[in-house]
Parts: sequence; structure tokens; C-alpha cells
Amino acid sequence: MIDVKYLKEIAKDISVLYVEDEKELMENMVRLLSNFFARIDTAENGIEGLSKYQDYNYDLVITDINMPIMNGVKMAREIKAINRKQLIIVISAHDEATYLLELINLGVDSFVLKPVDVELLLDMLDKSIKLIKYARREEEYTRTLEATVEKRTEQLSQALVIVEELSTELVQRLTNAAELRDSDTGLHNRRLGFYAPALAKEIGMPQDFIEAIAFAAPLHDIGKIGIVDSILLKPGPLTREEEEIMKSHTMIGANILAGSHHARIQMTETIALTHHEKWDGSGYPRGLKGEEIPIEGRIVSVCDHYDALRMRRPYKRALSHHQAVDILLNGDERTTPSAFDPKLLEAFLRIASQFEEIFRKNQDKAKWFI
Repeated sequence: MIDVKYLKEIAKDISVLYVEDEKELMENMVRLLSNFFARIDTAENGIEGLSKYQDYNYDLVITDINMPIMNGVKMAREIKAINRKQLIIVISAHDEATYLLELINLGVDSFVLKPVDVELLLDMLDKSIKLIKYARREEEYTRTLEATVEKRTEQLSQALVIVEELSTELVQRLTNAAELRDSDTGLHNRRLGFYAPALAKEIGMPQDFIEAIAFAAPLHDIGKIGIVDSILLKPGPLTREEEEIMKSHTMIGANILAGSHHARIQMTETIALTHHEKWDGSGYPRGLKGEEIPIEGRIVSVCDHYDALRMRRPYKRALSHHQAVDILLNGDERTTPSAFDPKLLEAFLRIASQFEEIFRKNQDKAKWFI
């Protein structure tokens, strides 16, 4: 349940461009949005919306798809060309699902189906506002850091210490946020922060890589914050369309992290995008094969699959360590060893006991197989 009072407080300095050709829906939405945002500009088609966007740097764009003159897809493409980090929420009719994959590929952040579910919309607004606030803090911090660098080297050293501490805290907070979206995952994300560096060390990766993957691996599924709860938390099988939307968490995560100059964030982006690629080329989102898949993505893939096998979910039972190892090495009806880098599987087997110990020490004993 969204805290409306809190949402009003954090949204009051956010500017919104709302593009919709249905007048009644526009009036109702503007009435709703006015409860939260001080500035809401409207447009009735993509051309008008793009023109207003070019004149003003909006924090958030909300748009329909089917509109005259220029539809929402074309407008989103033009806006992303201007600012690829621009947050966009698309309000889509049920019969417009064919546009969703194109919009996902463009980097559109969230989708709300018509008729609009107010609770779902507020949830999307809450997530978008938090991302905007985070981006502002990052920009403010960057400006502060640049000013500090210009003053003196000693101050730069102090700032770098702050960056390290801030990065560690942000990873922990973002990991917590991802886990809160799906409480059944428990400490899954945090465990990957232990598995991945152990496997990287076993194959002889340098120390800076080992430290970077310990930082990055817990955020492998950060893109799931952009997946609606009705799909993310669905207890039964997903439809084909829902599966495609779920798979988009890899691209959503990469889009969230894209454009950073920091090596660890760059690795996090790579892992978010590639941890579901498979050695035999059958993975997603790009169907990469073999060493086309970055080594950090291959490492996290092995770790993610091991931990997923150990976890209990509404649709599957938890497996023991020995059962999970056997499936990774020999396969079952859902898993094939050809999905993984064979050298990584060999390394995993050599340190499998470390994986078992990590899982044992970092689990919610009320939920997981002991």
C-alpha cells in the first residue's frame, strides 16, 4: 500500500509532461496527478508533446500509445534520442501489447494498462519519483566531487573514501529494495555477493575483478523493480506475453545502470543484461553464445542457477546442496549443463562446499531448505 502522504511530500518538486488524446481521461488523470505534482503540462499528441519536451526539461513523461499525428511510441523514441535517461511511463490499452517489446527496447521504464488501476499507477509513480530523486542526488554529488577535485588532492582523497562508503550503502539499499519487491527471494541477492567472488577467485581472476563482482552481483536482478507485481509475484505459470515482459528485466536493469563512468557500475550493468545468456546460445535477451558472453555474466549465471535450485518458491520445492550440484552438472527437465561455461562448472565443482557453506550461513531458516 502506497503512503499517499509521503508520496505527496516527495513529488511536490517533480515536473510532469502528460500526453493523452482522450479528453475525459486526460482531465481525470490531471485531477489525480495534481494531488501530487506542482507542475503538470499536457499535450494531445506526440508532436505537441515532443515540442513541449524540447522546451522544458521534465522529470517524468507519462504518455498514451495510440494518438493522432504522432503516436506515443514514436514520441518516446524521439525523447530517448534527446535524453536516454528520461523516465517514461506508458499507459497502454490491452490490445496494444505488440508495442510493448519495442518500447522496452527503447528503454521505457514502466507500463500501466487501461483502464488505469489507481493503486498500480501510484506504485509506478512512487518508483519513478525515487529514481528521479536518486539521479538528482547522484548529479549533485558529481558536481560536489568535481568542485572538490579542483580544490586540493587531500580533499579528493577524502571524497573518494565517501564514494566507496556511499557505493557500499547504495548497493545494500538497492539490494534490499529488490528483495522487498519479491519477499520469496529472501537473501538470494546478497548470497550472490558471496558466491560470485568465490568462483571468480577460483578461476584466477585479478583482485580488482573479484572485488568488483562482489559489489555488482547482488544487483543482477535490479531490473525487476520495473516489472509489475501482477507478473513478478504471480504464483502460477506465466503466459507467453508475461514471460517476455518478465525477461525484459535484463534490459530494464541495464538501462537503469547505463552511462556510468564507474567501472563497478559498468560491470553491474553488464551482469544485469547478460546473466540469463547461456553458453549454448539459448539464453536471452540477445542469444549470445560462448565467450561472446562477458565472463562476469557467465559467473553470475552459474551462481544464480545454483541458488535458485536451493530456494523454495510457490511453484517449486527447495533442493538440497547435492541435488542442486547434480542438476548443474548433469541437468534435468529444465536445466542443461550446456547452458554454462564448462570451465566454470569445473571450478564450481571444486569449491561446491563453499557454496553450501555460504547458503547455510545466509538464509532465512523459516523458508529455505536446510
